[in-house]
Parts: sequence; C-alpha cells; structure tokens
Amino acid sequence: MGKTNFIFIITLLLGLVQANAISLRFKSKIFSSGPDIYACNAGVASAFLQNSVCYFKGTKNFCTPTSCSTAKENCNTNCLCIDKGGQGETYVNKLLLKYKAYNTTAVPVAFTKNAAGPKFEAVFSSADSWNREISDVATHFMTEAYTGSYFIDICYRGTQIPNGGGYFVLSSEASAIPFLVTDLLGYGSFDNNRNGLDFNVVGEIYTEKAGLTVERHIVCGTSSATSDFIINGTSGVPSGPVSGATFYNSSAEASLRASAQTVSHGSTIDPKFCKVRYIFRETNWKSALPLQRDNKGEGAEVCTYTKISDPSQE
Repeated sequence: MGKTNFIFIITLLLGLVQANAISLRFKSKIFSSGPDIYACNAGVASAFLQNSVCYFKGTKNFCTPTSCSTAKENCNTNCLCIDKGGQGETYVNKLLLKYKAYNTTAVPVAFTKNAAGPKFEAVFSSADSWNREISDVATHFMTEAYTGSYFIDICYRGTQIPNGGGYFVLSSEASAIPFLVTDLLGYGSFDNNRNGLDFNVVGEIYTEKAGLTVERHIVCGTSSATSDFIINGTSGVPSGPVSGATFYNSSAEASLRASAQTVSHGSTIDPKFCKVRYIFRETNWKSALPLQRDNKGEGAEVCTYTKISDPSQE
C-alpha cells in the first residue's frame, strides 16, 4: 500500500469517527428570593377617665369626698380619689423602643414616644414602617388608673418571585406572662433580658387588675402601598384596608392571659406584603369603680406569634 493510499484511509476513518460525535451546550438560571417577617412599627395611647372616682382606701368601697375635699375639722373618711385628669396626665404613659433601617447591619437606635391622649400615636408613618426593623419594645404606664394602650405592627414581605398563585394560611397568637419588678434593672429589660424581673407571681396579678386585652388586624396586598390600614382619625385604630388590598381580617377584643390565644385569619393567594397589628389595652378604667394603679412595680411579658405559611406545611 502506497503512502498516499494509507493517508487517505486514515483520513477517511477519522472523518467517520467525527461524524458520530454529538455535544450540547446548555445554560440555566437560579432565582432566589425568600420571605421575611419583622416588627416594623409601634404606637401608644392613654384613655381619659370619664369621671373622678373615689373609694375608701383599702376597701375599694365607693365614698363621697365632698365633706372633706380639703383638710377640714371633721375629716375622717380616708377617702381616696382618682381625678379624671386632662391632657397632661396622659403624657406619663410612654413607649420605648430600639430600631434600625430594614435589612441593614446598623446599630439599633433608641427612641421614646409619649402618649398624647386616647388616639394612638405611631412611631413611624405607615409608608416609613416598611423600612424600619424594631428589635425591642417596652411600655411604661404610670397614670393613676389603668388607662394605657399600645400596639405593635408585624410586617411580612413575601418572596419577590411570582409563585403561581399558591394559597397561604394566616394565623396569630398572643399571650401575657405577669411579673414583679425586683430591681431597678428590670425597668431597662428588653427582648430576652429578664434581669430584675420575677415571674413567680402569686396573688393578684397585673393582667387581671389592668383588664389587659388584645385585638388583631391583618391586611395583605401586592405592594407595600396596598398592604396597609385605613386609620380612624379619632382612635388611631384600623377601620379597614386601603384601596387595592387583596385581604383584610380583624378579630374581636379578648382578654389576654398567660395561655396563648390563637386567631385564624383565613387564607389569601400569593401574599407579597402583609401587616399584622396587635393592639393591647388596659381596660379596667372602663369599670364602674376603676382601680387605682398599684404602686408596686409589676407588669407582663407580652408575646406575639405571627405565622404566614403554605397550607401543605400545616
């Protein structure tokens, strides 16, 4: 076989091998966006007593102090009065918190908000609240009667990826565990810090004396602008959803105790933004004979649990 023929045969065989080769270059993309949930706003209010209330100190029996409204000769009634007060009285109820800009590593900033009357005073505007992340909240109620209220908003951001219309179940829980303040450190307790607090409380407890209650409101939408509440101009309480919201639900006011109270708000399709408002109120001031706020340092650790989940995970 000549050299030329040999080269021809080799070339032919290589061509046959190459003719049987196959390959594909293919690329794909990964999109990642998960949900997030965080405390984003808070507010405080203080009710006005409708009338001055007087009772015999130590007995809680009603008394009329007209005969000894000042120090007079025959004053022997030992009659204790809680005046209905005015605007200035409410300022002693205040809310303390720490917050930072949402989704940043900034150091939380401390802030104090004083009550200015029965209308809730929010720390942030509805629009700004989505970009605020609260880490700690404490309320200091110091009025003569149990007239304080406050709220906490929980903001939910769903995945930014359209998920094809899945339904999500919305539910919430709230509880209040009473405590006594045993040290001045207790008044600075935030979040998981329990220094100066005793949770082994016996006898009368704060939650019962105050008549502490909770109610909840939730709104969802496709954007932060359509996921908010219409706020009553007199009370500062949500009265419904803003235009464009896809879901709204509210619960009745209920007593708040140490055992968790659960509320099922229903389900909604593919929530992108939701806001849950928990409103906590001292209601004893509405009683025919409101109690005087106890002088001893006490309170309650209020816990909320907000869940927005795929029903298949239930």
